[in-house]
Amino acid sequence: MHILGNPNQWYNPAAFVAPPANSGFFGNLGRNTLTGPGLATWDLSALKNTPISERWAVQFRAEIFNLLNRANFNTPNLITFTPPTAANPTGVSGTAGAITSTSTTARQVQFGIKVIW
Repeated sequence: MHILGNPNQWYNPAAFVAPPANSGFFGNLGRNTLTGPGLATWDLSALKNTPISERWAVQFRAEIFNLLNRANFNTPNLITFTPPTAANPTGVSGTAGAITSTSTTARQVQFGIKVIW
């Protein structure tokens, strides 16, 4: 299996051969052969407690999710073959290996104030 690592084509669909029609077999590729993109995200939070009186305090919070703003891609389209047609005699899907979404959001920042008593 040839992993290209490009979101437009994560793997090379030319590395596969379609199983014979009406053979009753779906192929002989091993389990977990295709590995998708990894997932990594850093979250950061900072807070400051400020006492107002003996019983009251104010907490200021800043939270950043996906601090490095890394694009975490979803799994690629695993459908490699479709039924052959006149326009596509090989049956190779045009979207085989394409990644069309991400699994996490972009960087998000939120601020908050909490009253503690």
